Amino acid sequence: LSLHDALPILALSVENPLKSYAIYGHLHDAGDVGYYQFNLNAGDQLKLSLMSTGFDAPVPDMVVMSPGNSESINDLPQTIDVPPGYRAEMIKGQKPVTAEYEPFSPAAVFNVASYTKNITQPGTYYVAVISPADETQYSVAVGYLEEFSLQEWVLVPINLIHTHLWEGQSIIAILTPFLAIFILGLILIARRERDNKIKKPLSFWLATIVGLCYLGGASIVLVQMVRVLKVTGPSAGVIITLIFALIPILLGIWALRIARSPSPQSKKDRVSLGIIGLLGLLFWAGLIIGPVIAIIAALVPERYS
Repeated sequence: LSLHDALPILALSVENPLKSYAIYGHLHDAGDVGYYQFNLNAGDQLKLSLMSTGFDAPVPDMVVMSPGNSESINDLPQTIDVPPGYRAEMIKGQKPVTAEYEPFSPAAVFNVASYTKNITQPGTYYVAVISPADETQYSVAVGYLEEFSLQEWVLVPINLIHTHLWEGQSIIAILTPFLAIFILGLILIARRERDNKIKKPLSFWLATIVGLCYLGGASIVLVQMVRVLKVTGPSAGVIITLIFALIPILLGIWALRIARSPSPQSKKDRVSLGIIGLLGLLFWAGLIIGPVIAIIAALVPERYS
């Protein structure tokens, strides 16, 4: 099997390479290579940013292989071979001295290398990521068009958890703010209702869970924001982060107020819960669980409560 035939098998095919998103990878041993494949047309732009996980993290390098010209650099790592008819460009990673604040995650972005090429020769392009060190975590930001499908937008909270795991955080550390608010809130509300000695319907508990999920999700955002600001320093992007935390907090308080409404819930309360659910999906509230339960609570007939 020739290298030209093997690369499409080894390389991860990047669909819609003009669309802006990030690919996360891990190189276990020094000299390991991560390959990516881009199918580009004349007039497209290949835009790449290579990132590490911190100031002291291993710094990877990037090799871009373009069709139509066989001229290549001579100091390529031995583990990388260039297909016939391709030109290789080596982009050395530089140890980051500053970190950018990413407001939507929130996260600290450590850029180590970047590459932009206006495509004149259509065809398949390859990008290889390699590191001289063991256990190298890296990410490659691709494209420049900010486009999202409905599914991609809704799943952002779950994808952000995967991003924080890639950064080296544990799942327990990530979810502790959520679990603390949810569990303590549920205990306090359950004790209060037990003292009232009035049996609450299912609709009460569903709306309560929604409110606590929204508040817990917002607490994750705020904790991550503080953690990142300790690394990056002050940033105007904090305003965006606070908006994406404040809206779920307000929606969570709204849901808790609905939970205390007289039973059975009115049509207005059900419409409100439906709105809370839809807005929750729009603003990434409640780790998806909260918005889904809000929509269920809006639809479940009172007689089943």
